[in-house]
Amino acid sequence: INDFCSVSLNLVSNCSSLEFLSLAECPINRLPEVDDLRNVPKFLHSLNISTTKINNWNEVEKLKKFPGLNDLRIQGCPFLDEYTAHENRMMLIARLPNIKVMNGGEQITTTEREDAERAFIRHFLDKPEDERPSRFNELVAVHGLLDPLVNIDLSPDMNIKVSIYHKDECREESISVMQSVKQFKQLLQGYFNVAPANMRLWYYDQEMTKIAGPEEMKFANKELYTYNVIDGDYFVVDEKAQLRVLTGSPRANSMVFGSLSPGNSSRKSSFGTSPTSPCSNSRNPRIRRKSSDSSAPPNPRTRRKSSGRTSPTPLGRKASSPSVKTPVARNLFGNSNVRNPVDQHYGEFFHSKVFPDGNNE
Repeated sequence: INDFCSVSLNLVSNCSSLEFLSLAECPINRLPEVDDLRNVPKFLHSLNISTTKINNWNEVEKLKKFPGLNDLRIQGCPFLDEYTAHENRMMLIARLPNIKVMNGGEQITTTEREDAERAFIRHFLDKPEDERPSRFNELVAVHGLLDPLVNIDLSPDMNIKVSIYHKDECREESISVMQSVKQFKQLLQGYFNVAPANMRLWYYDQEMTKIAGPEEMKFANKELYTYNVIDGDYFVVDEKAQLRVLTGSPRANSMVFGSLSPGNSSRKSSFGTSPTSPCSNSRNPRIRRKSSDSSAPPNPRTRRKSSGRTSPTPLGRKASSPSVKTPVARNLFGNSNVRNPVDQHYGEFFHSKVFPDGNNE
């Protein structure tokens, strides 16, 4: 099909009940005027002219004169490449007031149509009158001659001029706020030769610093724009304090606290040998002194007193003399190395032995 007029004459005019017509991918380049048709298809409500060779908006405006047409599909035509998909939709809605469904989408609302018509007026407002379409004057009569909208750019600045301090050095740099804290620290490493792992970075806001103080930038993956950095703000680079190990300190060596088990004489503590070992150092202040010879077996029945005194033996029994004379503290009654067989009657027993008749002085 090369001419839509031939279709109209041979098909449309003879099919008064035609409701849907698809001319998609047909090499037609123009549409007929309604006045030129012998029989206007009053029931035609859906038309598809996608991927045709129609190349101007004047051909499209002819469709508004078809009385029953309300569904239109038009995509892939050469003249539509001038605008984006959203702009093409608004242009088609503004030019064709009879179309209610565009390209199979949802039904066009009243708000969408009004917005499209007002945008259409503003689009041709700066054009010469001879370049304005006829639809422009029709819409001006409805909405009036509108003023152009103010172009407000709310996107944040990508590059910010800030000051960076490190010790006595100050640099004024233009940085990108779309980088992370980790990337920013790597950039600062080249400026001040401070490794990021050893760096503490502080952000000073011009206003909030007066109230809450500076903010340390601890999170490596956080973007700089989230800090609301603006021109004139500054950063302070500091180094972390390094912990030094004193090699000459006694704490640098391992230490063993407490004495080892008496049965394990082969193990040694860091302060010397075990106190019970025969090879113990004589200068060790922790070695205990024994009251008897070390060769004599210890008496398991002998009770050691905290005062270092030994219990006396009853009268008439001689205490065994040790092979080695050792200094022994004397008890209250002048006897040494005596055992007390009746500890539970300590006072009564010794009183009867010291004063048997009550008059011995």
